[in-house]
Amino acid sequence: MTCRLATCVAVLFLLPAIAAGQSIPADRERLSLDAAIKMAVDNNRQLAAARLQTEKAEEDLAVARTHRLPAFETTVSASQLLTPVDFSFPRAAFGDFPGIGPVPATDTSVSTPRRLNTFLSSQVTQPLSQLLRINLGIRTAAATRDIEREHAREQELSVVNSVKRLYFGILQSESALAASDEAIALYRELDRTLEIRVAQKVALRSDALDVKVRLAQEEATRLTHADTIASQKEQLNQLLGRDVRTRFDTEGVAPMSALAVDLESVQARALADRPDLKEARLKVEQADLDRRMKRAERIPDISLAVSYVSNFNIDVLPRNIASAGVQLKWEPLDWGRRGRELAAKSHVLSQARLAVREAEDRAVLDINAQFRKMDEARAQLNVAQAAQSAAREKLRVRTNQFQIQAAMLSDVMHTRADMADSNDRFQQALLAFWTAKADFERAAGQTSTD
Repeated sequence: MTCRLATCVAVLFLLPAIAAGQSIPADRERLSLDAAIKMAVDNNRQLAAARLQTEKAEEDLAVARTHRLPAFETTVSASQLLTPVDFSFPRAAFGDFPGIGPVPATDTSVSTPRRLNTFLSSQVTQPLSQLLRINLGIRTAAATRDIEREHAREQELSVVNSVKRLYFGILQSESALAASDEAIALYRELDRTLEIRVAQKVALRSDALDVKVRLAQEEATRLTHADTIASQKEQLNQLLGRDVRTRFDTEGVAPMSALAVDLESVQARALADRPDLKEARLKVEQADLDRRMKRAERIPDISLAVSYVSNFNIDVLPRNIASAGVQLKWEPLDWGRRGRELAAKSHVLSQARLAVREAEDRAVLDINAQFRKMDEARAQLNVAQAAQSAAREKLRVRTNQFQIQAAMLSDVMHTRADMADSNDRFQQALLAFWTAKADFERAAGQTSTD
């Protein structure tokens, strides 16, 4: 009996090593956190859509620049007269000249029959006074492009943070699954041992049934952990922009290292570089340019214009007319419309400036809150590490007691279960710390995995 108990203890101690030495199937990839982040940055569909929006804004900027160039316009009109067009010229309508006489000499009528008539009109216009408004529009388009870039960077920060949190969540679930596996192994061995002792009438049947209940509960818990891991991996695959059914295994995270954070320098860097703050400042610039464009509408539109008109099948009118000159367009009386529109633009500018101040305060609050959470997670990790060391020492003592027959197998097995729980709590605390660190990096506008 003693030999069998010693074998049971040996099997319990070998369980973690056996689990750690399991080979990875050939169809599974080994996915590290850094590789997952790079894959998400390259392939995430939401991030790709944000980048396409930036490219669209770049095209809009190129379109705005073309407005400074001459504008070419050509119109061709073909029509059929419904009634003939008659022109009557009385005698001497154009004068009476010596040696020639009256022109025309008699009353003359010219008729244009009902036939297809074609008019061709072309014009080249170069804006002059409008260039001020056009340049302001170009700068507005450039500000819009920069806003879209910051929005894409904000989206990238969000995607990276989501990948980190989901990856750490998978590791937490896998740690809980490993703890459940060890607990199941414990309860199965206890169930087998108690069945023998009940048959030998040295243990109560109720104890054996209680172990069976705990085994069933732990198996149900393990199933929950396994389903959670499957769902989390599908979500991570979606973030990575690949088939959600792709199978992979995760890699562990490094233990906590000494972390020195200069909170004031982080705040200063974040206030200068966070994409949401840059976006808010660019919106101030955009609102100011919009207000200046509205003010520039008071300037008359002055353009250089070259026109050419040609008609066909109308004999009386000149066939070709070409002209060059200056065009002016101005609305002197607008009943106060432009003034009120300008006042509305000024209000938008004031709102944008207030939004910058609000965004800066929110950024500082976010950074400070995430820093405190990271500090608390680090403290909890220290507690879990101490508890793990204590559980390891208790297991060593209980094992030594069992070897000299001063402790029962059940005591050793329960101590081994406590050790597994403490290992799981340590892993959970470690991953909670890394999650808090990821949130702090997100608040500081960082994407590194350092």
